Amino acid sequence: MKKNYMKIAWRTLLKNKGYTALNITGMAIGLASCLLIGLYIRNELSYDEYHVKKDRIYRVVHGYKEIGTSGTTKAGQKGDYTYQIWGNAPVGKALEADFPGVEEVVQFSGRSPVLLRYGDKAFQEDNVFFADSNTFSVFSWKLLAGNPKTALVAPYSAVLTKSTAKKYFGDENPIGKTIEGGNTGGRAAPGVYTVTGILEDIPPNSHFTFDALMSMSSFKQSWAEVFDEWGYVDFNTYFLLSEKANLEQLTADIPAFLNRHHANDDGRYSIAFEPMLNAYLHSSADRQPGVTGSLANLYIFGVIGIFILCIACINFMNLATARSLERAKEVGVRKVIGSTRKELIWQFLTESFLMIFISAVLALLLVLLLFPFVAAVTGKQINADFVFTWQTFLLFLLTLFITGF
Repeated sequence: MKKNYMKIAWRTLLKNKGYTALNITGMAIGLASCLLIGLYIRNELSYDEYHVKKDRIYRVVHGYKEIGTSGTTKAGQKGDYTYQIWGNAPVGKALEADFPGVEEVVQFSGRSPVLLRYGDKAFQEDNVFFADSNTFSVFSWKLLAGNPKTALVAPYSAVLTKSTAKKYFGDENPIGKTIEGGNTGGRAAPGVYTVTGILEDIPPNSHFTFDALMSMSSFKQSWAEVFDEWGYVDFNTYFLLSEKANLEQLTADIPAFLNRHHANDDGRYSIAFEPMLNAYLHSSADRQPGVTGSLANLYIFGVIGIFILCIACINFMNLATARSLERAKEVGVRKVIGSTRKELIWQFLTESFLMIFISAVLALLLVLLLFPFVAAVTGKQINADFVFTWQTFLLFLLTLFITGF
């Protein structure tokens, strides 16, 4: 009987080609739009999720305020700090020494533009950071060549991403080769860097990305004094919290911590701790190391996606209603020859689901075709692998179920 339902449904669709094409096209466009918006939202929510220790990585947020003669800020609100990610270097060493729950501290310099030269190839690299030697024990960036424990230990050592290494060295093995580095904006003096590691390109769904990492010891060798100055601002500080540590207790101890190190500057300076997973969508701090997203925009896009899907469903139902008079005659003939109410329901549902299924297949093809254009319009390097994940398949099934009923 089910085979018969399918055969009659197929013949009905072929007989009414205009109606079928209009219904399938409208539903396919609605489904494709909804899926593309869903993929974009999922991409935005996936930032930094690839790090193995993501739930235990935090960063220091530095708070500053200007106190007038009345003890209030310029805005007139006592204790009103302006927070930013960019801060001093000593806070990292002090956190590791004072708090047993802080397993490791990793610091990056501010973004460093530097002219790199290898032979007759020279490029101005604007996306370079100086980083501590233990970077790869905290963050899960994949090192394709080199030792992650020693790659950033020695002064004037550098780890390049795969695409950056390709730009300078082509198909050569870059490990052990040297590359000239010019002025880094007051961080490390010009010198010759040895390539000690090659990284897989940083995933685009990262709250900050880079093309190369230089060893922090290069910075220290050139300007050692700034690493002990609480007032010198040029570092991003991250730390790995132990599994048994209590972040609330650490936060409560911040005033005493700053007093011990004489760093509170008469109430003008404070710090806070922020989960790395909140960096992209939930952070309101200034001077971020990379771009940030908007959670409000995701809600707006989600509502738009649902609205588009609802329009597609309404259009689907309106077209079916428009043919109700013609189908009423068909129902009458079927009842005369013995069809039951249940059989009629199954017949019409089969036709609907057949159209939905064809629409869904076309929608998936549209998603694959439009994916690069959506990435270009949004300015996001959306990971194409998202199209083929089980979460996307569940989103597709859910959308299919909703539209089918």
